[in-house]
Amino acid sequence: MTESEAPLPLDLYALGRGVAYAAALVLIGACVFAALIPRWRQEDDDDQSLAARATAAMWRTALGASLFLVGAHLLRAWGQAHSFLEPDPVIWETARPILFETTWGRGWSIQLGAALAACLTAWLGPRRPAIGLALLGTAALLVAAASPLTGHATEHPWGSALGTGLHAVHLVGGGAWLGALFTMVAAALRTARGDDAEDVARMVRAFSPVALAAAGVAVAAGGLLALAYVGTIGDLIGTRYGQVLIVKLCLLATTMAIGARNWRRLTPRLGTARGTTAMMRSATAELAIGVGIIAATALLVSLPAPRI
Repeated sequence: MTESEAPLPLDLYALGRGVAYAAALVLIGACVFAALIPRWRQEDDDDQSLAARATAAMWRTALGASLFLVGAHLLRAWGQAHSFLEPDPVIWETARPILFETTWGRGWSIQLGAALAACLTAWLGPRRPAIGLALLGTAALLVAAASPLTGHATEHPWGSALGTGLHAVHLVGGGAWLGALFTMVAAALRTARGDDAEDVARMVRAFSPVALAAAGVAVAAGGLLALAYVGTIGDLIGTRYGQVLIVKLCLLATTMAIGARNWRRLTPRLGTARGTTAMMRSATAELAIGVGIIAATALLVSLPAPRI
């Protein structure tokens, strides 16, 4: 069976990786969204303002993402042990060496530790918001740095250090873009009232340049990774890895087109209830396609890259 005929890895490992990737994006995005709130919050905002409600919802979003991240890593551990031990059952005595005595297991342990640290800071952070946000941001960066430790980055053609760095930058860029967009929708746009229209306008205008820059960083890092892992047009078209990458690139282009449309056409219409509704619908569509990007990324991590 050739690489182009190999079945897609639709298993627990790929599912866990996809959930972990999505949760990491949202965790990073929640930190970016929180950092942007002072740019659009007004001095006379009270506890019922959109900024105050969005801040509280941001902490809940970060905690939920951290919990999903821990659950995803546990699912990945079970899937990895199952693939090693099949057809024998997965029991602690046989799974323990896989999780703690292999290169994959050591990377997984670091990832789980970073996820648990994020859970703790997201839970305790609201008690001291300034310090809590700094600690949460640090935990999110640790999650990003640990994420490549069980993937292709360790065998990157240009060296594991550069591969790990590029993967981490790619994840941070995606989080500051799609993860922050998700947080903005979940924490603010979804609960915005009619009298919040001006706050929504200021919020989106503060977010848009950050999202554009973050998307550029994510695309640049992803392009370098694709060049290293695929290399040639023949491998891009003729391997399962390359074919999934093409799907991801198409979804990415569509998402960026929607984002550009939001910036050019919808942002000037903000400040009214109708403009807020239009932005909510467009952002939701952008995120729906983003789910496809995350699924494609999870498959790419589970597939053999042509140049590895």
